[in-house]
Amino acid sequence: METTSEVTHETDDDARSGIVLGTDEAERAERRRLAANRLGWIVAWGVSVVALIVGISLTGVGTVEHIVEYSDSYDVFTREVWPAGLVLLGVGALGIIATALATAVLPQKR
Repeated sequence: METTSEVTHETDDDARSGIVLGTDEAERAERRRLAANRLGWIVAWGVSVVALIVGISLTGVGTVEHIVEYSDSYDVFTREVWPAGLVLLGVGALGIIATALATAVLPQKR
């Protein structure tokens, strides 16, 4: 009888340790999922804000001068950057609006 109770007792311990391992793995998986979600939201907000700021600055500048120097003279090239600024301005604004809407619509626990 003692042998049977010892075997049963060992089996109970193994089952309990399996449950503990399962919850540890579940907690780790949940932490990974939350970290990935947070990283995704940081990237979404970051890209939108940076695109908006760069778009505003390029639109405000308008043109950029590029000077090429030679041994006896130099050439000045002007490049218009305001069209790229308008595109980035639109991308940044739409990105911020889309991220704000997604933040408002999704449930709080992410």
